[in-house]
Amino acid sequence: MYRIAIFEVPAIVIADFIEKLTILELENSVIGKNDIDEIEIQVTYQKDESDVVEELGTFLEALIYGLEESTDQ
Repeated sequence: MYRIAIFEVPAIVIADFIEKLTILELENSVIGKNDIDEIEIQVTYQKDESDVVEELGTFLEALIYGLEESTDQ
C-alpha cells in the first residue's frame, strides 16, 4: 500500500528540492500552490521508503531555514 506526503516548497528553492527528489528517486507530482504561493509537491512512497521521505523533509527544512537566515541579515 502506498503512502502520500505533501511538501509545500517556496518557489525560490524549488530547483534544489526537485534535484533532491531526483537523486532520491521518489515518485512525485506537482499538485498546485497554496495561498502564499508555495508549490505543493505530492510524493507517493512505500513504507520501506519512509526514511528517504523523512530525509527529504529534513532537507526542505534546511532550505527554508537558509532562506530565513539570509533574509534576516
